Amino acid sequence: MSMNPPAPTNVVVAMTSTANDKLVQFFLTIASISLTDKRGNTVTLYTNPNPQDFRTGNVEFMHLNGVSEPVITGTVPHGDYTQALVAVASCSFTNVTINPTGGVVEATYAEGLCGQGTGQTTVNLPAPITVSGTTMALSLNLQVAQSFTLNPNAFPQPTYTISPVFTLTPITLSPQPTNELNGKFSGINARITSIDAAANSFVAQTADGFPLTVNSGTNTLFQEVAAFSTLAVGMLVNMDVAIQPDSSLLGTRVEVDDLAAPMVSIGPLLAPTSGPTEFVNVPTLSEGCTIGATPFCGSIFSYDSNTVFGVSGQFSNVQSLPFPATFNGPGFLLGQNVSFFSSGQLMGQGFELATTATLSPQIVNGTVNAVSSNSNFTVYRVTLAPDSLIPTLQGIAGTTVNRLNNPTTSMEVYVDSSTQLLNTSPIATGSLLRFRGLVFDDNGTLRMDCGQVNDGVSE
Repeated sequence: MSMNPPAPTNVVVAMTSTANDKLVQFFLTIASISLTDKRGNTVTLYTNPNPQDFRTGNVEFMHLNGVSEPVITGTVPHGDYTQALVAVASCSFTNVTINPTGGVVEATYAEGLCGQGTGQTTVNLPAPITVSGTTMALSLNLQVAQSFTLNPNAFPQPTYTISPVFTLTPITLSPQPTNELNGKFSGINARITSIDAAANSFVAQTADGFPLTVNSGTNTLFQEVAAFSTLAVGMLVNMDVAIQPDSSLLGTRVEVDDLAAPMVSIGPLLAPTSGPTEFVNVPTLSEGCTIGATPFCGSIFSYDSNTVFGVSGQFSNVQSLPFPATFNGPGFLLGQNVSFFSSGQLMGQGFELATTATLSPQIVNGTVNAVSSNSNFTVYRVTLAPDSLIPTLQGIAGTTVNRLNNPTTSMEVYVDSSTQLLNTSPIATGSLLRFRGLVFDDNGTLRMDCGQVNDGVSE
């Protein structure tokens, strides 16, 4: 008597990256994702309906350095899978340097079809992936340092290659997930495209072009909005979600920093412009905007007395920090990661006026050179890599920007009981680590409120 095969497993695919500080952007357009089992049977998890459209499946991986974002959920028959194929379309990476006269050089290197025109990638499986049960998750991790080469001194122009290398591993899901290693994903930026009031759920499309259906629960924390009923289509949200046993996503935190702004540009501050309140950023994410119409995806922003300055709600301990953790226009530090919200209307000088500017988390890669304590925090003095963005930008010419007291050396990293310690070895002097948190300029001293620690990446 034959038995019916078990129902396929719902497989959530989350994307992340492992990177050092050499790049500020790394874009890949994902064309398709598939798995092949040991018998040679192939299952397609994702096919990009329009890989030529930058708004569909175009993933920026530097903002995913050390953090994860769910992108799709597919159904996969039970079995042991030994190969994975990720096909890609266009790709590019960007670095920032200072030229001999103190000017900022933002250089982008692109391929219309990745892999030197092949569209192929390398996907390494450390071990076969066994698909079973009702729900599981996979982590697709771009190994950034292995995915490109660059010779900036080649003559007559720089030479480069882009050959993406991924690692694919299963995520061990927890019934009560707390971090990306067990099924909770934090700090996802998206725009609400539809709301199902009866189901207490909404669909939000990420800046990478993936729609996520997110359920609201009795314990969902709403920040800057009163409740689920306050949400509206078009709102820009920053959210934390957790995978549930049925593969659905539960929103554990939903933050709305600007109730009315139709667009947001998120990325590190790159340079000032001719105006004292104008800054250029490097947008790792742009949401709710277009490249040729209004709202416009710009990179030059200005602030005025009506701009609302704030700090990301991902961190609940800011008021407990043993230093003045402030963020406002005159306190901008080049290299800080800022979310600029605006109407998307270009002003007369070609900039957009920010209605809200929110200090947002970022990752730095560095080596611990001292350990101390202050109040309820362990403080790590971290030597930053020479090509980290903040030290690099301290070399910019001019006097209109804030300067650090020790721009080439260290950052004070504050860790408390709320910090997710995802590093594999105890932290000690000499540890190379990646720290994710909010970066503050405390009168010339660089300090971070750290929310997560990962193993570092050699420069």
